[in-house]
Amino acid sequence: PEHRRRLMRQEAKANRYVWIGQGLPHDVSAKTEPDMILHHVEPETGILLGQQPDVEISSGGEIFPHASQPDDPAYLFFTSGSSGNPKGILGKHKSLSHFLTWQARTFQVGPKDRVAQLTALSFDAVLRDIFLPLIAGATLCLPDDQVALDPTKVIPWIDQERITILHAVPTVTQFWLRHIPEEVKLSSLRWTFFSGEPLTDAFVNQWRQSFPESGQLVNFYGPTETTLIKCWFVIPDSPPTGIQPIGYPMPNTQALIVGSDTRLCGIGEVGEIVLRTPFRTLGYINASSEQQRGFRPNPYLDDPSDLLYWTGDRGRYRVDGSLEILGRMDNQIKIRGVRIEPEEITTILRGHPDLEAAAVLGNIGKDSDNYLVAYVVSKSGTSLTEQSIRTFLSSKIPAAMIPSSIVFLDVLPFTPNGKLDRRALPLPVLNSQNRTDRFIEPRTPVEEELARIWLEVLPVDQVGIYDNFFELGGHSLLAMQVMNRIQKHFHVPFLLEQIFATPTLVECARHIDSVATKRPASDRTDHSSLFQDHEEGLI
Repeated sequence: PEHRRRLMRQEAKANRYVWIGQGLPHDVSAKTEPDMILHHVEPETGILLGQQPDVEISSGGEIFPHASQPDDPAYLFFTSGSSGNPKGILGKHKSLSHFLTWQARTFQVGPKDRVAQLTALSFDAVLRDIFLPLIAGATLCLPDDQVALDPTKVIPWIDQERITILHAVPTVTQFWLRHIPEEVKLSSLRWTFFSGEPLTDAFVNQWRQSFPESGQLVNFYGPTETTLIKCWFVIPDSPPTGIQPIGYPMPNTQALIVGSDTRLCGIGEVGEIVLRTPFRTLGYINASSEQQRGFRPNPYLDDPSDLLYWTGDRGRYRVDGSLEILGRMDNQIKIRGVRIEPEEITTILRGHPDLEAAAVLGNIGKDSDNYLVAYVVSKSGTSLTEQSIRTFLSSKIPAAMIPSSIVFLDVLPFTPNGKLDRRALPLPVLNSQNRTDRFIEPRTPVEEELARIWLEVLPVDQVGIYDNFFELGGHSLLAMQVMNRIQKHFHVPFLLEQIFATPTLVECARHIDSVATKRPASDRTDHSSLFQDHEEGLI
């Protein structure tokens, strides 16, 4: 969202903005960013054209000719922060170089390899996608937008491009597995690296049954704060039962299990996973001392420069010396690979003018799929709706952070010591169980076509005009798929945020009708003929 992009630029103190194509993004201009130097990249040539005449630009478009030093900042990625603002984590060159060199050598990445870039640019894992092939002489393969936004096309694209190395998130990949053409084998795939979430034996077996000709699977573990990955585990032919181990630390890394009072744990004893490495990041930017507590001096040595990172993850050593991960020690949650602090969403929700109180919690649904629930108390005399809350949040935070369920309460329950009583909160009712009693079938060609699109992506067998996309099991990934199909079928501009603003089928259909009516007659789609063509195709 525009609000969050501007906030991140301010937090980063960014002084240059580079864009490709014609026209600046609507939230960037010389007026809104007076201290920002604006650069335009020519799409045809890749040349960087500066807006400032005193900036020297080489024929290759470079504006920073000096060599970087190992400890110089290399990149900045933001994660969710409990204060209500995203936390910026500053990486450095030598740490990124250390990981990439290790991965290229360990897995023998070379000129014959083809690496897929399927990670969104806002996640640090994209650094593996982009730079691994470039340092190893391999080929970097970029999908077009139609592939990236449509999960039905991702697996066929991997097969057609003869991808040999893939980085993926388990729940996102499981989403892809719902749409596998029979002829797809992934026989070119040598290595598939999973990270971002716990990897289960059930998913490993599902993947191998789907693609028996594909190569080996590797489980990666490591927070953004310690630079990409710090532990790894090659999945054996018979994977361990349950959640797969995160394995063993990389070179120049120690993975400790620490109990209370910084006591080192023994085999099988549960404690916090603490990482020690000189190849970490430079830490958080603009952070309070409380936030910086994740990085602490090594308590076992008298060296203040030897910082350990306390991950907040619970774990233990297995008998063979490998590590298991057992969940979080706090309320942080991973949703489809995105690290989320529910407290950040709570803080933003409390800024809604019609809310008296709010709390956001992470829950685990069926198939161990994590989701967020917002519990809200509206102010007296207001007519607050779920739609208005979703619209408010979609203007401030990314889609993955918007709760799947919103529960209205008269008051939030608290324990005698003043803390939120989580056990007293009602469980949300999701999917088809939460449907309105006023079930009315689609009436117009637009409603019927939109219902068909919903049925293709949602886990339900019928959709009424008053059904809510999110109450039927919709989430950000499915919303992206619906957005893509609406644009394709109705030939109208349709943004992701619109699904949050018009979550019921009738509201969404009205919006499509409204947008189509405002377009020039030559650009409009005749919805009745479109629906008729679909019916004839079914026959």
